[in-house]
Amino acid sequence: MTPTEVLDSEIREIRAQVEALRTRRRRVASVLLSNPHLTARLQQRPVREERNRRNAVDLVEQQAKRNTEAAYRACTGITAYKVRDPDPMAVDEGNVLGVRIEVFVEGRFVDTYHVLLIRPHSKHESLLKIHHHTIPSCIPVHRLAHRYLPQLRKDEAEPAEQDLVSFGRALRKELVSWHLRTAAIEKLRKRAELPTGSAKERAEQKEPVFGHIANDFINDTEEDEEDSDMMEEEGERRAPKIARLEADAGVNKVTIIWTDGRTAVAQITKDGQVFKGAVKAKDGQRSTELERNLPGRIETLLDRLSV
Repeated sequence: MTPTEVLDSEIREIRAQVEALRTRRRRVASVLLSNPHLTARLQQRPVREERNRRNAVDLVEQQAKRNTEAAYRACTGITAYKVRDPDPMAVDEGNVLGVRIEVFVEGRFVDTYHVLLIRPHSKHESLLKIHHHTIPSCIPVHRLAHRYLPQLRKDEAEPAEQDLVSFGRALRKELVSWHLRTAAIEKLRKRAELPTGSAKERAEQKEPVFGHIANDFINDTEEDEEDSDMMEEEGERRAPKIARLEADAGVNKVTIIWTDGRTAVAQITKDGQVFKGAVKAKDGQRSTELERNLPGRIETLLDRLSV
């Protein structure tokens, strides 16, 4: 390594250590300020520095508010907050109501999603409309908004009643069920000894094909055909394994391809139940026996399709 690369490496290590120390400091401060006996100690008088005592009391109160907010976020999964739109031309003077939806799967935090709502009509202050959101495109957020947050029509004098609570609950249910289906697919891929993670992560894990492309130009065609025939014969002698297991973005359909050429396509409900599908052999013939085994929970799909 050149001296410059060595120096850059040392700087990166120092920055990582500094960030680790800052994280540890925040954790230690959070634990200390959350001590229930600290408030009583700070109320004792007289003290040498009254200003330091007041600053410490403010820090304890701020930590108590953060702890309360964390408890609500962990227990309810849906919380609301207020923000301001910095755009000077924003409607309702930039007032925005945010809905935060946090998803937990198997006791672990997965992700946080936000829906920002505005009041588009000054005459109807209770009427809300989606301004921005971070919900994945496979989740029908606008369909839910049309159902629970109907907007004022041109031929109507008064808007229909909106139900923000039901909207949040329905949206969170969609997100949680989507994450549960995604987690089930990942477990199936892990059981089939296939790469896990998102499609982008799996693509990055694949080896480059430049060497294979180069070999295609170097090897003779007859040798390639002989190698291909030998691989097919060897694959037929072995027990068939799963070569591919993919799902669509909404995890509503899963496709399984075996090494012997069989293909299975299963339709999945929002609750993770396989309700129909098709299984075809390499020659296109449908396997009615395996198709009868398709319905059931997605977690046990491979058990029902094992041959």
